[in-house]
Amino acid sequence: MSVGIAPGGPHTGLGGLCEDIRGALAGWVPGMLGVHVHRSVSGLAEVARLVGAVADAAEVTVLPGDGANARAELHTAAARSSTAAAGRAATDVRVELAAVRAGCRRAAVALGLRVPVTF
Repeated sequence: MSVGIAPGGPHTGLGGLCEDIRGALAGWVPGMLGVHVHRSVSGLAEVARLVGAVADAAEVTVLPGDGANARAELHTAAARSSTAAAGRAATDVRVELAAVRAGCRRAAVALGLRVPVTF
């Protein structure tokens, strides 16, 4: 995991989690799925749109490795990012964003990409 996406990295708070997700996707999504990832995200709704676009692109792309599992992880991440963006009172947004980040990482692993781990 690079410094920018490490759980204890320089990004903190909700904006940091959003940036962590964007950074993780920027590492592999443009080349594999053809989805443009902007240099920054401005909030929960933008992260939800990005993850949703990635999940949609995975549906129409022939994927290496365990493509079915990667698609499932991305769709689950998209649903959780939408839940976080909706801002319902009972929603723990940090938990939802952490799950989105983990789902995107699991999708990358399912596709055979290397995802470094830090402790």
